Amino acid sequence: MLTLIGLGLDWKDLSLKALEVLNKCDEVYLENYTSLSNYTILQLEKLIGKKIKVLGRKQTEEEMPFLKEAHLKDVALLIYGDPLSATTHFEILEIAKKKKVETKIIHAPSIFTAIAETGLSLYKFGKVASIPIPEKNFAPESFFDILKENLLIGAHTLFLLDLKPDLNKFLSIKDAIDILLKINLKRKENSFTENTFVIGCARLGTTDSLIKCGKAKDILKINFGEPPYCLIVPANLNHKEEEYLKII
Repeated sequence: MLTLIGLGLDWKDLSLKALEVLNKCDEVYLENYTSLSNYTILQLEKLIGKKIKVLGRKQTEEEMPFLKEAHLKDVALLIYGDPLSATTHFEILEIAKKKKVETKIIHAPSIFTAIAETGLSLYKFGKVASIPIPEKNFAPESFFDILKENLLIGAHTLFLLDLKPDLNKFLSIKDAIDILLKINLKRKENSFTENTFVIGCARLGTTDSLIKCGKAKDILKINFGEPPYCLIVPANLNHKEEEYLKII
């Protein structure tokens, strides 16, 4: 069997159900490129009492050693946040089912629920978009189009900010705001300006999470500390949302 296990967002999010499964597993892998943790691999190994094999992008998406072993052994693939938050993990499940490998999912807290800490209603969020780290000859703008689509229907927009832990690269909230401002200026639009109300979030779901809201030009000046980060561009706020944001 292959079990995809969510680690959640913080050190103590690993569930009793997950620990029971891990105790019986023959092999334990960790997908280590789609998110971050506030603890070390060694700490995690001590917690579960087993050695963890750490996987990068190529090993997770292409080589998939955990699938090869799951034919004969009980194997766990640890994933930061919730196991089904990234499309990569759906693809793993699909391939496993085609290969007749039995699978199981153990869910955990993720960014998609932790954003409720801002006081915004989860029911009012629209499409989620990722803002990638800019690279040479790679400057997509599809996330800006999603912002516009969400604003048209009065939906909040959650931007997940890109990270590449193996390269120690993280798109900051300041970088994300600068990117959105440049696209808006280039397109000569009014979808995102220095006066747009935004909410910057760092390390949501952890004991040292940070949430700040205000005009984009003011949030630009704030040091949010360590990643991971996300940026929210709210649509029209209802009374309860407005009141909660005043006390953050």
